[in-house]
Parts: sequence; C-alpha cells; structure tokens
Amino acid sequence: MNEYLHAIKIKWRNSAFARTFNLTDEKAKGRSCFLTSSILASLAAQLSGGVFYTGFLLSFGINIVNIGIITFVPVVTRLLSIFSPFILERFRSRKVFLTVMGILANIINILGVTLLPNIITSETGRVIGFTLLVTISSAISAIIDPGYSAWHAPYLPNEIRGDYFTLSSGVNSFLTQGVVLILSLVADSFAGSPRQLEIITGFRYAALVLAVMHILVLAIPKEYPYEQSGSKIKLSNIFVLPFKSKKFLWTVILIGFYYLGASLTNASINIFLLQDVGVTYSQINLINAVYFMFFIFFGKMWKKVLKKYSWFKTLAIAMLLQGPTFIMYAFVTAENYTWLWFTVRLLQHVLGVVSNTVISSMLYVNLPDTDRTYYVSFYNIVIHMSSFLSMMLGTMFLSWMGDNVLNVFGFKMAGVPVLLAITGIAEVIVGILSWKFNDKLLPDDISRR
Repeated sequence: MNEYLHAIKIKWRNSAFARTFNLTDEKAKGRSCFLTSSILASLAAQLSGGVFYTGFLLSFGINIVNIGIITFVPVVTRLLSIFSPFILERFRSRKVFLTVMGILANIINILGVTLLPNIITSETGRVIGFTLLVTISSAISAIIDPGYSAWHAPYLPNEIRGDYFTLSSGVNSFLTQGVVLILSLVADSFAGSPRQLEIITGFRYAALVLAVMHILVLAIPKEYPYEQSGSKIKLSNIFVLPFKSKKFLWTVILIGFYYLGASLTNASINIFLLQDVGVTYSQINLINAVYFMFFIFFGKMWKKVLKKYSWFKTLAIAMLLQGPTFIMYAFVTAENYTWLWFTVRLLQHVLGVVSNTVISSMLYVNLPDTDRTYYVSFYNIVIHMSSFLSMMLGTMFLSWMGDNVLNVFGFKMAGVPVLLAITGIAEVIVGILSWKFNDKLLPDDISRR
C-alpha cells in the first residue's frame, strides 16, 4: 500500500499540473494565483454576463438590436489602450494602481448596471445608462489590462505556456460551469415568474464579491522589473515599435482577422437560442459545464499536436475543422436543436480545447522582451477594434434584416444564422492563412531548434 501511495506521489510531482502550479517555486506560485484568480473571474463573468446578462436585459424590455448596441459600443473604448503606456510606464511598481482601478471597474460594471433600472425607468434611458456604465468600466480596463499582461508575462515562458493555458482552462471550466449549471436550474425553475429576475439580480451581487476577490488574488504574485529600451515615453511607440517586430505584427494581424469573424454573434447568440430556438438557461449552461470533460479526454491528443506542429499549424488545424461547425450551427432550429445544436456544441468543445489554448497564447508567442506595455497595448487595440467592428457589423446586419429571412437552398435563414455561417467561412480562411505563414511566424526560440 505504501509503495502504491509513493508511486502516486512521484507521478503527481512529475505531472504537468504540479510542474505548472505549485507553492514552492516562485513563478509556479504566481501561476497558481493566476489560476485561482481566473476561476473567480470566470464565476463573476458567468453570473453577471453571458446568458444571465442577456436575461437581465431582456427582463427590462431591451430588444436584440439595443442589446447589440449595449454590447458593442463599449468595445470601442478599448482604443484607450493607446494611453496605457503613457500612464503605466511612469510607475516603477504598478500593483497598487492596477488593483484599485480593477476593483473600481468591476463596481461600475456590475453594481452600477444592477442598480440602474431602479433609477431610470424608460427603455431609452436604460439603454443609454447601461451603455455609459459599461463604457466607463471598459475604458478603465483598457488602461490597466496591458499592465497586467506585462506584469504576468515572465511567469509564462514558451515551454510552460501550452500546459498553463490548457490546464487552467480545464480546471476553470470544471469548477465554474458546474456551479453555473446548478444556478441555471434554479433560474429556470422560476421561468415566467417575477422571481426569476430577483434570482438573476442576486447572482449579480454575488458576482461583485467574486470579482473583487479576483482582483485581490491577482495582486499577490511578485512584480518583476519592467525592461525598457531607455527611450522616452511616447504614445507613438505603440504604433512604431510593432512595425519593427515583423513576427509580432503579423501575429496580431492574423488574430485580429480571427476576431473580426468570431465576434459577429457575440451580442445576439444567446438571444437567438433563448427566444427563437427555445433553449433554456440550464441547457446552455449544461453544454458549457461538460467542457472540462473534453480536456480530460482530448487534452493529451491536442498537446501532442501542438508539440509536433507548434502554434500556427495547430491553429490552422483547429480553424479548418471548427469553421464547418459554425456553418452547421446556422441550420439549428426549434425543431432540430435537441440533436443538431448539442452535436455542434460538443464538436466545438473537442476543437475548443486546442483553439482556446492557442488563441489565448498568441499575445505571448512573438512578444518582444523589452517595452512590453507598448506591444501589449497595440495587440489590445487591434483585437478589440476587430471585435468592435465585428459586433457593430453584426448588429447593423440584424437591424437591416429585421424579421426577414434568406432562402438558402430551400432553408429559411434568419439574421443570426447567416452571421454564424459567415463566422464559419472566416475561420476557414484564418486556418488557411495560419498554415501558409507558419514558417515565417514561428517564434525565434522554436525556429532555431
């Protein structure tokens, strides 16, 4: 028995999880804080955002177009990342500033939005109020997010990054979605009753507590000195320096194109599922809750693929396979969702294990060692501008379509399904480009091997 336990102990010590997350090595301890923080942040995001956020807005009579406006307009404030280096590069230590501003952003975004309907009663006033609050919160995040990325970059070297994002996503999904699924059953039990709004509002207050805890845990890891080139702080460096690092620049452009296609239905997919298809909160979160199982069954397989092909060819494989699933998604209806929607989402889980890991890693793949705040700001500006344009175009398209449908080979397709099909085509294009430019975009430490 003792030998058996000893063997388990040795296997655990040599496991990827123990190597990535532990409390003995300083950087592993930092990554453990990131993992804890990401779980708290995900719980807060699920309780105050996603399908519950959609339900919260729908309860106050906000329609699909206005929900789109509330969602995409604040994204443009991410352009304020341009001022992030101008502010953050003046701090030798940024921990206190980032922590205070992070807590403030969450208070405005969660508490402010929750209380606003009690203060403003008109639909137009609420739309404006929701938009302003989320915009202010987003503006603060735009300033501080590059600071967090630069602060945490030393904890995520290339040799550990794949394991970190894969393992953290799996653990995060398991703990977060399990809790959210139970809460969804509670919300669904009050469907059609005023109590459902009370339940969802209660979720938002819980989310605020979790969000503040997330920021506090995120402040625990040591802050390493920030390497600078020695030049004066210039806002223009945000757009000048990336053009001196071609691999980083083309990585950003590629991922920007990915978000241009992937964000088309961000503001509308849950409304489509809840109102048009008839999916319940529980069904949506049940599908999300089983995501962690796919890390268990497919994590090793995708890890081998990533090790063999590296970042960009792996991204290509994932996109070429994932694109068609979005085209299938476009044909989901109230009549067939019990088999087609579930099938599509499960296929996307298989591919999401690797695609989410690679996409999350892309900021760091070709990130230079010096002046990181400038590079991270440029990355954030491009990514969020792509998301903004995508959501804006998606919302404009839905407004133009209205209740009309397109006849595609005899299948009547409404606005959201059309956007899903476009997303699928865009992801196939990203896959082709990733494969084609793989050799030119490989990180220097990998291409030298």
